[in-house]
Amino acid sequence: MTRALMLLILFASAGLARAQDDTALRAAYAAAQDGVRAQYQALLAEMARAPGPPPEGWTEKTKALVKMLSYNQAATFAFCTAEAEHNHSPSAPRVPSSENLVLRTCMEIKMAQLNKFSERIGYVELFFPARIDRCGEASRLRNQEKVLKPYDFLFLDEPKLYDFGRYNECLMKPE
Repeated sequence: MTRALMLLILFASAGLARAQDDTALRAAYAAAQDGVRAQYQALLAEMARAPGPPPEGWTEKTKALVKMLSYNQAATFAFCTAEAEHNHSPSAPRVPSSENLVLRTCMEIKMAQLNKFSERIGYVELFFPARIDRCGEASRLRNQEKVLKPYDFLFLDEPKLYDFGRYNECLMKPE
């Protein structure tokens, strides 16, 4: 009886912590929307200013890549924020996000991986195109995709979130 009661208390507190994490996650994702929209629109404007006509199909393909990267960037911010919130002791004083070591470290690591991917994808597409889909599927974060949907302005037919550390490693691994 005591054991069952203890399990019920543990499950109830885990559910409460999960609900608080989801609240922090969704709030962080909503807070990132305006910044992501501005960055996305700036990238599209920069693409439009490129000299000469783009190669056929390049614009839509590049736009889809920018949408996917923007979606992943926003989700990364939200998940890092929720992780920092989860690890924050209730008795500790609040600190601005710019001074939150857990948040900053998580973002630096994850964004470095995302940036490495964006720098590497053109090379891989040219020399190892078959790896892109295979590695992408192996690196997807399907559970996280269920939690955060892309913003309306980032409409994607099949929104995908990735573990870019795993994705990068897979892309450069000889077959």
